Amino acid sequence: MYKYNKLFLSLVILLLIIFFVISPQENILATYTGLSIWTRSILPTLLPFLFFTRLLTNLGYISKCNKFISPITTRLYHTSGSSGYVYIMSVLSGYPMGAKLVADLYTAGYIEKEEAIRMTSFSSTSGPLFILGTVGVSMFASMKLGVIVLVSHIIGALLNGLLYRNYHYDKNKDYRTVKIKSIQQDNILEDAMYNSIKSVLLIGGYITIFYLIITMLSNNHILEPLYSGISYVLNLFGLNPEFSYGITNGLIEMTRACIDISTVSSNIKIVAPILTAIISFGGLSVFLQAYTFIKKIGIKISTFFLIKVTQSIISTLVCLIICAI
Repeated sequence: MYKYNKLFLSLVILLLIIFFVISPQENILATYTGLSIWTRSILPTLLPFLFFTRLLTNLGYISKCNKFISPITTRLYHTSGSSGYVYIMSVLSGYPMGAKLVADLYTAGYIEKEEAIRMTSFSSTSGPLFILGTVGVSMFASMKLGVIVLVSHIIGALLNGLLYRNYHYDKNKDYRTVKIKSIQQDNILEDAMYNSIKSVLLIGGYITIFYLIITMLSNNHILEPLYSGISYVLNLFGLNPEFSYGITNGLIEMTRACIDISTVSSNIKIVAPILTAIISFGGLSVFLQAYTFIKKIGIKISTFFLIKVTQSIISTLVCLIICAI
């Protein structure tokens, strides 16, 4: 099976190379657009967050947070207080900060594998700058839409964590105590800077490449069967079939999907749940960004995929309820 999967992946990569060579000018422009999205929307906000949160982790700040937040997190999610710190930072800075911090805590010896997985179930979120600023104001000229999507997304993540609270939970273990490894103080700044730059470059690479992939697949009509299938389903529910482009692209890269949906005029009560579903899942690009960090924990890719699917479903249901009020 591994042999055939490798062969299939090789053929897909070869096909993408051919597509790139056939239309180099269009594809170079798509690459430039992907890089522009990264440099304008991601790099200026994420790099400082990555740097300062890495410093806080290295300085042992987590153990101090743990004392105050653990009474809440141990009851709700069966995790230590450090999960509250991770969730707050994830909500403030967006993808893939949550996954990055969970991986940092695991490698630093603060948490074990099972707790890291439970923590991941509610700490993989987009941030307010993207949802309110980029999507709400810039793309849709509607702060109200941005607020609805952001609230639905945040609440959905918290509820999703409750769904996995008993995943490999050991009731005999005290999650209020945190195991801490000794930290080399002389290397803290260098480690934080190197780690942050490496991470933000990795994220930029994913955004750029997946934006390019969507462009190549769309221009060569590879995604047409998916567009048609989703259009058919949308028609059954009386929804605009033009949403099919944004929904399909959302499976790959969420920023491009949000841009596509912004070109379709529709009621906020229809647009908000669609955007919430796309942003809460994150697309293949965000999924792989996050998995790049948390795979060192030992979490199966299928488990993480299930976590993101349930988060998307729960967040969308929350959004539908908010829109109905």
